[in-house]
Amino acid sequence: MGEILGREGFCIRPILGLPKSRRTITLKSTNVHDHPNIDPQLLSHPDDVKALDKGIKIILAVGNTSASISNFRAKFYDQTFSGCTGEIYSSDSYLVCYVHHMSITFYHLTGSCKMAPASDPYGVVVHTLRVCGVGGLRVVDASIMPFITNTNTNAPTIMIAKKGSDMIKQEWKCSTGLNI
Repeated sequence: MGEILGREGFCIRPILGLPKSRRTITLKSTNVHDHPNIDPQLLSHPDDVKALDKGIKIILAVGNTSASISNFRAKFYDQTFSGCTGEIYSSDSYLVCYVHHMSITFYHLTGSCKMAPASDPYGVVVHTLRVCGVGGLRVVDASIMPFITNTNTNAPTIMIAKKGSDMIKQEWKCSTGLNI
């Protein structure tokens, strides 16, 4: 359901590029050695579920075309998922149940140290990548992105690192008089 399997590994599945669900990260205790509480809250926003439901319906329509069946020997995995046995197979409620049970994440997490103006109470880092209220500390990675990009996070993270290194080099050149 929601995935077409065919000749030579031909596979189509819906991917949620810009999720609206937001995770939380909170401190477990004041002990710096305790790992934080991380709740990814996957699919907690109803629009995320609707988008994946719509994606499955599009895939079902594409997979049921004569071209998909004849050219790619497309066949849906049509076994009822055991977690959704109370729902009618391929109904809207079944698809929503399926999405909740079978969705996975690619773990391109961002935003745990959101870059925002100093006036934003949820901001952690300002535009210079400096951590608000902590002298001498910058964050230079994907965690400053307030929202995930609609692509792999590798290139934007490299750009953040390049900009961060340029800011640090410029600051040290000005404050030390060294030609870096």
